[in-house]
Amino acid sequence: MKVLRRGVPLAMCAAVVAAAVGLSASAGRSAGSYSLTAGVLHAFTGPNAFFGSNASISCKAAAGQINAVGGILGHQLKCQNFDTKGDPADAVPVTTRMIASTSHLSMIVGPDGNDIPSVLPLFDQAKVPELNTVGDPRYDNQTSPYFWRLTPSDSTQGPALAYFAATHGYKNIVEVWTSDTGGTTVIDPFESKFKKLGGKTLLQLTITPDQASYQTEISKALALHPQAFVGDMDARTAATFLTQVQQQNGSLLPIVTPGRSQQGDWTDAVTSAIGAKALGGSVISIAPNLDLAGPAFKAFSKSVVKAGANDFQKVNPYVAATFDGVITFALAMDLANSTDPQVWVKYIPKVGASKKGAVRVYTYAQAVRAMKHHKKFRYIGASGALIFNKYGTANRPYTASQFDPSNSGWKPIASIPQSQTHP
Repeated sequence: MKVLRRGVPLAMCAAVVAAAVGLSASAGRSAGSYSLTAGVLHAFTGPNAFFGSNASISCKAAAGQINAVGGILGHQLKCQNFDTKGDPADAVPVTTRMIASTSHLSMIVGPDGNDIPSVLPLFDQAKVPELNTVGDPRYDNQTSPYFWRLTPSDSTQGPALAYFAATHGYKNIVEVWTSDTGGTTVIDPFESKFKKLGGKTLLQLTITPDQASYQTEISKALALHPQAFVGDMDARTAATFLTQVQQQNGSLLPIVTPGRSQQGDWTDAVTSAIGAKALGGSVISIAPNLDLAGPAFKAFSKSVVKAGANDFQKVNPYVAATFDGVITFALAMDLANSTDPQVWVKYIPKVGASKKGAVRVYTYAQAVRAMKHHKKFRYIGASGALIFNKYGTANRPYTASQFDPSNSGWKPIASIPQSQTHP
C-alpha cells in the first residue's frame, strides 16, 4: 500500500456530490426494469494498475453468476470501471463524476488504500456502500455503515508473519521493508509478536524502492548470518534485491512476505529475475485464506475463467474476496427486498453469519433458491464466510503459501491460527 502523497480538498466537490446524493439514492427505488451498476473505482493505469484489473475481473465474474439466474430482484448487474490512477488528486473528481453520472449506482468496488481517505466522505454523503481489501489499520475502528473490508487489517498481518517465521525455524532474521510501502503498518505488530515468540531481529533494513543496486545492504545482512528475511517489497524492488542476494550468497535465503507477493506483477517480475524454481523454494507468502477445493472455489473458478481472468487471478485470495463481496452485497439486497442502499446495507452482515438451521450455500443461485423456498441460508464463498465485526471488517484466517512452478500458482503449506494474529 502506498503512503498518501497529498490531501485533496473536498469542499470544491460538495455541491456536485450533494446533487448526486439524491440521484444515487432514488435510483434504487425507481420502478420498472433497469440495470444496477457496480462502480469499479481503482487504479487502471500507473504502477498500481493491477488493483483495477483484479477488481474488474472479480466484479465481472460475480455479475456473470448473478445475471445467469435473473439478476438482483430481477435487475441485471453491470460493472463500470473508473480510473483513479492511484492518486488522491485524481480519485476525488473521478469519484464525484461516478456518483453524479452513473445510472442506478448500487455499490462501489474499491478503491485501494491510497485513495480511500479522500473519497470515503463522498461515499458516506452519497450513501453508496463500498467493498475493499485495504489493510490500513486506521480503519480498524471506523464506523461508517458504507465501508466494508473483506480482508483482515495489516495489524493482524504482522503477527501472522511473525508466527510463521518463529514457528518454522526462523528465529534470527533480517527485516527488509521499502520506504514507500504499507509495510510501516505491519512492522510494529510484527516486531511485538516476533519478540514474544522468542524471535530476534539482527538488522532492520529500510530500502529505497526501485534502485539499481542493494549490494551494500545485502552484504551487511548476510554478514550477520540470518536464517531468513522477513519484509515487504514491491515487484521491481523484490526482483533486484533477491537477484543480488542470490549473486552474493550463491543461493537464496527464505523470505517471509505478505500477500502482495501473490499478485501477478510481483510473481512475474521475481520469476523473470530468479526463476520459478528459486521463487518456489525461497518465498513464503502470508495471505488471507483461499480454499482451493470444494464447491465454492469450483464455482468461483468457473466464473472468473469465463470473465477472462489470467492465471494469477484464478487463484488469488484478494480476487476471490472481492468476488465474494459483490455476491454478498447482491444477496443483502435480496434479503432486504430492496435496492435502496440505506435499506439493504443493514443486511450485509447477515449473509455470511452463522444461523441455526441455515443451509450452507456456495453460489448466488443456491442462495436465491433457498430464499424462494423460505429457507435460512449462510453464504460461504471461495474466500470463506465473510463474518464482519461491528467495524465492517471480515477478519479471515491467514495461510502460508509457496509458489508452485507446475501450475504457476501459490500452494498452501500451513495455516495461521487466528488466535495468533494479535500483537
